[in-house]
Amino acid sequence: MSGDGSGGWLARNLMELSQVQPALASFLATTEPEAWLCSAAASGDLTARHEGKLLHSARDPRNEAARLVAAALPGGADTAVILGAGLGYAIEAAFELPGIERVILCEALPQRIVATLDARDLSSILSRESLSYVAGGDPGAILAALEDTGARIAGLVGQRALETGAEPWYAAVRAAFERFAAKESINENTVKRFGRLWVRNIARNSVAAAAFHGIQGLASRFAGFPALVLAAGPSLDEVLSHIQDLRQRCLIVAVDTSLRSLLARGVEPDFVLVVDPQYWNWRHVADLEWRTSYLVTEPAVWPPALRCRFKSAFVAASVFPLGRALFPGDRGALGAGGSVATSAWDFARHIGAGTIYMAGLDLGYPVGHTHARASLFEQRAIAAGSRLHPSSTTQAAAVFAIPTQAAKANDGGSILTDARMTLYAWWFEARLARRESPPTRTLSQRGLAIPGMALSGIEALLELPPRRNELDAILHEIGVSAASTPQGLASALPELISSLSEIEQRARKGAEAAEAWLSRGSSARGGPGLLAILDEVDAFLRDSAARDVVGFLLPSLRSLFSRAPTSFEESVANSASLYHHIVDSAHEHLELFSPETALEG
Repeated sequence: MSGDGSGGWLARNLMELSQVQPALASFLATTEPEAWLCSAAASGDLTARHEGKLLHSARDPRNEAARLVAAALPGGADTAVILGAGLGYAIEAAFELPGIERVILCEALPQRIVATLDARDLSSILSRESLSYVAGGDPGAILAALEDTGARIAGLVGQRALETGAEPWYAAVRAAFERFAAKESINENTVKRFGRLWVRNIARNSVAAAAFHGIQGLASRFAGFPALVLAAGPSLDEVLSHIQDLRQRCLIVAVDTSLRSLLARGVEPDFVLVVDPQYWNWRHVADLEWRTSYLVTEPAVWPPALRCRFKSAFVAASVFPLGRALFPGDRGALGAGGSVATSAWDFARHIGAGTIYMAGLDLGYPVGHTHARASLFEQRAIAAGSRLHPSSTTQAAAVFAIPTQAAKANDGGSILTDARMTLYAWWFEARLARRESPPTRTLSQRGLAIPGMALSGIEALLELPPRRNELDAILHEIGVSAASTPQGLASALPELISSLSEIEQRARKGAEAAEAWLSRGSSARGGPGLLAILDEVDAFLRDSAARDVVGFLLPSLRSLFSRAPTSFEESVANSASLYHHIVDSAHEHLELFSPETALEG
């Protein structure tokens, strides 16, 4: 490191970094920095060269980074992913933007981070816990970083001059990030389509769900035991011929769509996951007897699911704000990757499974089928078949009704899959990249290959020692504790109704004040008085315990306002519109708990 004004900051910066990232700081302390030539730019800020190439602008590197970051981040972004450390200007610029809660630095070569720390005083950002790092290694770790930090809307800031010499690594980061971005887009569209269904189900389930314990008491109860998670892909049929033997060796966790196939083989699983809020997912278990199995579900499930013929139930913490408000405290949460199979895997992890084996997790369409033969989907296709319209035609239509693509299968061949399935695969990939995740194997030879989930032959499971007596003893203990009555809704519901009512009143006050100001005309407007009212309303809404409940049904700001306001009048009009949406959402929630609606539920 050389040049005017550069060098000498490494020790101080490492000391700051060690306060929040001790392992990374310790590693970097033993790493030699890349050789940069630093000098003053025309603006007076530091710039740098490496092997004769500029890493930043020679005129104004700080403003260059600020413009780059502002242009790259989408509206409403809460997370910035920065490619390449450079001299840290992009990281600083991201933290200065309103709404950015966290920054993830991705740097292929750790020696470049050391050069960064040596060049400038970056103590003000290094001390932030909201700054995370992907420093070399697997570029796919960006997925785990995004998951761990709770990113919702993220933007990627590429800096091509800083990627020289490691282009393939950064290309892999970009590809992984695109999978995350696709997930967020799908999630937003899903909430728009099904959000009101989820909220309605939670309200109707509020009393019934309160009668069951959460899953927090099941944490690590099966520590070290192998767990077999049964999804309902076509390859499940290959496993079911051994299911009686496998049950002697593994805890059996079934998703709702696989239950019918298991019962057809005379086996009731230990746990059945039913978490999808839609009617058709309840239909998979509606007419079945599974009196020795435990139901694992969440408050937004289709209401009749809580009245099925199971041994007992455990209702996990809701992923939706209304469910969290009605059932405060630690009920234990299930990961939600969009598929019940993701929740089933996370449940197996939660209860302490030593190794998780996934069966029927095809995430695609091997040999043109969508589900195992005994599943409700396949049986409906068969029942609807005729000589002129055989069931295979219906199955093929299901496969090709949405765009498909070829992808790598576990056996090295290829499988047809689609965007939804690859999204689930991404979720597994991100979770399996975490150090605390249990070893996970797949039994599906022709299923979609998932990094971190190795292929295993069924013979490996059949060689495991029988442990059913031990498993049944724990299951019996769980049944005894589940028989006790947990605390019900207590004061949560009255408090929620009170908060919703006040939100409705305050938001209506804000909307009326804004519209009255707009209607008076510019000559008669009293701006300071309006601002005082709106500030008061905003402060209340920001601090309300029910703000997330109401916010769940609000349209995204991107869909409400296509562009930033260009005048004070436009800003006031936007505020009035937003307040009206808040009023509507609060009122809609209150109606769900009115006596008339409660009787309907």
